[in-house]
Amino acid sequence: MAARVADERPPHFPRQNHLSCSFSTSVPPESPTSSGTFSPVSEEKVSLSPRPGIDPRTFLKRLVSWVALWIVALLFIFLDWQTGTLLLIASFGLAGQWEFYRAQEEKGHKVFKQSGLFCGALIFANSWYFLILHPGHARFVHFGEELVLVFALLGAFIRLVVRQEQHREPITTAALTLLGLLYVPFLFNFVALLAFMPGNPEQNRFLLIYLLAVTKFSDVGAYVIGSVIGRHKMIPRISPGKTWEGFAGAMLTSLAISIALTHAMGARLQTLSFTDSIVLGLLLPLISVVGDLAESVVKRDALIKDSGRTIPGIGGALDLIDSILFTAPVLYFYLQFTAPAQP
Repeated sequence: MAARVADERPPHFPRQNHLSCSFSTSVPPESPTSSGTFSPVSEEKVSLSPRPGIDPRTFLKRLVSWVALWIVALLFIFLDWQTGTLLLIASFGLAGQWEFYRAQEEKGHKVFKQSGLFCGALIFANSWYFLILHPGHARFVHFGEELVLVFALLGAFIRLVVRQEQHREPITTAALTLLGLLYVPFLFNFVALLAFMPGNPEQNRFLLIYLLAVTKFSDVGAYVIGSVIGRHKMIPRISPGKTWEGFAGAMLTSLAISIALTHAMGARLQTLSFTDSIVLGLLLPLISVVGDLAESVVKRDALIKDSGRTIPGIGGALDLIDSILFTAPVLYFYLQFTAPAQP
């Protein structure tokens, strides 16, 4: 009965029937554009199963979207329009945050969506103010972020105290609102921190290209290799579509891209040595897979296939940036810890 209810749900943002649906059985069928989070999986065939191969139509849609997104990103980066680049980063970050909140609402939870999005916009505005408008005060950018987070936390609890909310579980409401703020705009803002770090603007541009290439080619390697030869399931309880073969493809592809880009960019990416290219070529795809799985947890919990439909062949903004949410802060802190000491 539970499986029949799941099959009759609409394909996008289905609502959970708490009376007849169970987490383990009533999940939508796997989307060809998703990471395979919701594919029903048999307990007897978890470790080994045949792969259907690459769907040409899905692959073509993903390829077109992928090329178009790269063209847009490179145009913004090389035109040196700093405010426009930050607006582009903020647009994807806020769109991903909105999709996270919408998923929680479709599940039946109440969130302070407008307040959360406002605080998310403040995080990006803070980066614009200290890194672009007043770069001489860039050292205060983290202070501004902390101020926004404290404002969001206090604001959520003040609202719960002052206003009589027409819903149950007020702490869940506050927690999900803050989780959406931390998970998407706070983490994605590290892309802005990398792009506009004080120092060499040209090096920052190529560093941003390096981050995007190593992260997204990890997704490409995992998708292609996993679709062609993937049989051994990785973590079926979270993402039945992911395989160890796809994971190996992600690692090898990112490692090759990392070494090739570091060599090709040369002095333009002098902050990274050959050793760094190997370390990051192994570390970033590993973190990228963790980021992808983290979004799979969010989508599986909300019983949705994709976070949205805005990007053909990919899904929503959150589906696009899920891995970057984790790799951007890792690269940022890696550079901070390995940077030479200032005299």
